[in-house]
Amino acid sequence: MHSWMLSVAVVVALVPFAFQDPQGAGSKAPSGRQDPAVRPEALEHAARLARPAPMHERLQRLVGTWDLEVRSTPRGGEARDELGSVVGKAILGGRYVVLNYKLVLRGLPFEGVQILGYDTLAQQVTSSWRDDHSTWSVECAGRVDEAMPERLQLRGRLRDARDPMGRDFRIALTLPEDDGGRVVMSMHDTFDNREHLVQTQEWTRRE
Repeated sequence: MHSWMLSVAVVVALVPFAFQDPQGAGSKAPSGRQDPAVRPEALEHAARLARPAPMHERLQRLVGTWDLEVRSTPRGGEARDELGSVVGKAILGGRYVVLNYKLVLRGLPFEGVQILGYDTLAQQVTSSWRDDHSTWSVECAGRVDEAMPERLQLRGRLRDARDPMGRDFRIALTLPEDDGGRVVMSMHDTFDNREHLVQTQEWTRRE
């Protein structure tokens, strides 16, 4: 393992111990200096934040194999309908769901990966996207409306060759009500300082 990778691993492993007593009370180190003690309540709080929350359980409804219907509505062009599939898998103890997309867009094979999660620190759903038609990520996030927790609104900055610095975009995602329900998603891009619907998706569970 490279030295920098080892350093990162050590830092990550020691994160829970970063909550220390500001008064410096604790057992003495071999050198005779006073080691700050770890506050139990701080560690308990960190442990609570690390556990999956109800929103994580809702996202688990996306786990499985889905048939995908995509309608693209490019600005100034004709709508196109394409078919594909999505496979959702839970990772890291149910804290995230990885979605693997495969379809054909404009006659070309297309593959994408999306990671959905719930950030208990920021209290919001997060999304990170990668695909085989680019080399950069697209990130977005949004708070949960407790009145409609299955209807997610995620906002972020969409970077591409047209706008390397990014522009506003929005994803609306409706989770299935149960294991047999459908998923509905829409993507809204920005043109001329106005929001435009550019894609809708419907997922039907296969497995």
